[in-house]
Order: sequence, then C-alpha cells, then structure tokens
Amino acid sequence: MSLGLVSIKPMPKSEVSLKLHSQESDLIDFIEPIKFELAAVEKELSTNLIDDNPFIDELLASVLKSGGKRIRPMLVLYGAKASQSSAEEIDHKEIVLAVLTELIHAASLVHDDIIDSASLRRGTQTVNKRFNDRLAVLLGDLLFAQASICLSRLMSPIIVGIYGQVLGDLCAGEIRQMKQQFSVSVNWVEYINKSIAKTASLFSAGTRSSAILNQADDEVVDGLRKYGLHLGICFQIIDDLLDVVGSSAKLGKPTGSDLRAGVITAPAMFVLERKDEASKKLEELIATRQICSDEGAQAALSLILESGGLESAVGLAQKHGDMAKDSLSILPDSKYKDCLVELIKYVLKRAN
Repeated sequence: MSLGLVSIKPMPKSEVSLKLHSQESDLIDFIEPIKFELAAVEKELSTNLIDDNPFIDELLASVLKSGGKRIRPMLVLYGAKASQSSAEEIDHKEIVLAVLTELIHAASLVHDDIIDSASLRRGTQTVNKRFNDRLAVLLGDLLFAQASICLSRLMSPIIVGIYGQVLGDLCAGEIRQMKQQFSVSVNWVEYINKSIAKTASLFSAGTRSSAILNQADDEVVDGLRKYGLHLGICFQIIDDLLDVVGSSAKLGKPTGSDLRAGVITAPAMFVLERKDEASKKLEELIATRQICSDEGAQAALSLILESGGLESAVGLAQKHGDMAKDSLSILPDSKYKDCLVELIKYVLKRAN
C-alpha cells in the first residue's frame, strides 16, 4: 500500500468506530474532531513499507497495534488543523507526518525496552522478552526505516532536519540518563534537558512541522514549537510522577521501575534538594543501591510520598502546562486550538 500524497477520503463510520475503540476510553470524546484523520493514520500505520514477509507483519503489528494513546499523531493533526488558514481538509502530507511521528515513538520504545531489559510494555510482553534482544533491535531499526520513508515523501529539507535532530536527541537523552544513574546530585537544567531529549523534542517536532507544512507564519510555527516543547516536558514529568504513584496494572510495569534502575526523577529530586532527614535517608538508599531491592524501593517511594515530592512534581508539570497554553496565544480561536488546550488538561489529569 502506498503513502502517496492524495486527498483524505472519510472512512466508513463502522471502521472509524473500530479504530477509536482501540484508544483509551477517556480520549474517545476528545478525538472526535479529528476522528477521520486519525483513522487514516491508523490505516497507514498498518502498512508494511519494507518487506511483505508475514513474520515482519506480525512483528510490526505487535508494536503498532498493542494500544497506546496516539498522543503524538493527535498533536500533529490538531497542530495542522489549528494552523491552517482555511477550513479545508488538511493535506495528506499531514497524515504522513503523523504516521512518521508515531513510528519514531514506537521505535524508541522498542529500543528503550532493550536498554531497560523490560519484560512488559502496556501490560503485554515486550518484543525483547517474547523473542530476544537481537530481533528487537532489528524491529526498532525497521520502524525507524519506515519513518524515514515517510519523511522522504514530505519533500521538505527543513522537516528532515527537524526530525534528524529528534533522532539525535533520543539517543543523547538515553546517554544522559545512563550517565546520571544513581546520582544523588540535583541538577534541574540537566533534568529538563533530558526530558526534552527523551520526550519533548518529538512532541515539538510534530506540532512545529505541521504548521510548516501549512506554510503558516513564522510566529505561528514558533508558537506551536513552544507548545509542543512545554507539553512534552509536562508529559515527561507526569510520567516520572506515575512511576512513583501509579499502579502496576495502570503502568503495565512494576511501580518504582525507574527508581530500581537508578533513574532519579523530579519527585525524588525535590526531596533530595531539601537536605533534611528525609533527603539523607533517600540519598543513602540510592547511593548504596538499596533502591534496587523491593524493600529499598518501597522505602524510597514512601519517603518521596511523605516528604512532598509528589506535590512539588505536580507543580512543576503545571508550570510547563501553563507555558504550553500561553504559547497558543498566537493562534486564532478555533475548536482545534481549544482541543490543544484540553490536551494539556488531559496530560495533567493523568497524575490524579
């Protein structure tokens, strides 16, 4: 199946409904304004652009059809709708942009699971657990290759450069995280930069590039870039927070997985910087690697919860959510702009 640049044809309602039910229930109403475009994205994501081998189809499906919120494609589509100068249908290039953005995200998750030796992702076995690391590496590379094909079809050197930076950021973010394992020093600049590299860079690339494809004014492009950047930072902070308070069933992995791996994030950092009795206890648990054990991890989680680390992390996420909202002031009022604002609220609501 080709990703040729053709106009979008609305899919039958039954097919759209089927696709929407694969999303989390709290997003069903939210995606109503872009349901046809998002259904087109889902259809393209099921396309094998590399090799029609049935086993490769199975591998791709195991990653791309395993659920997920499709937040990144939604950002692209809403950015496209909010930045266009007329009410006409968006160009199919925007669909391709949404597809490649999700492909890059999926590839990064596959590689993350290998690095983390993860067994579960969204409650199901990871590819590296189900098969082996070598096959998982190749699958991640295959997803990146599919994204590259989509990227080439946009025929935009500027967007190629933007997404090239994203790929570099993803790798740099993982390297930064490895270097900082079990570190008890508090460096907020490094934490935000790591959050940008691991998450916000791709968010920002999607919203920014959708406006570029629409040939929007530079101020609109920059506004959507900043929106994606701050929303991405907010999203990462909430993810870090959920590692502390989320249930294993909701996370699809054990609570405290980051802590056990020596990844020290915002909730713990707020406690460590206090330099009080609680911070000394947490510092000892980290420095002596006690947090790698069930008992040590539970003790660390309790310290974070009892010492205000959770509330402080929520406040930091809210700050970046507010900055994301402020970045949208350049856009004209529309239901799509309203949806971008609502998406901020949705991301923050995940902490409750």
